[in-house]
Amino acid sequence: MKLSVNELEILKANSLSIRNAKDIAELIDSDHTVSGIFPNAVTGDFSNPDIQKFKDKWCGWWPVARILLTTAKIFTGDKADKVIDAILKLGDTVCV
Repeated sequence: MKLSVNELEILKANSLSIRNAKDIAELIDSDHTVSGIFPNAVTGDFSNPDIQKFKDKWCGWWPVARILLTTAKIFTGDKADKVIDAILKLGDTVCV
């Protein structure tokens, strides 16, 4: 069975998305503050995010970022999942 050009493009796009999601998961796993957006995230406190820093980094590509972040949760544990949930909540609030 031979895949069509369209099927190959879909497969390539999906594998790149999974790789990108894994890369994001690894970054969040290694830095729960997400480059200082959540300065107190190490203690589980997401209450005072740097909103401008978040907007500058995430809002320009939020529709894609949201998908990748949701997929990234496949690769993370509970602590990083909480960080991702905080990112998703903040993005859905400020990137509209």
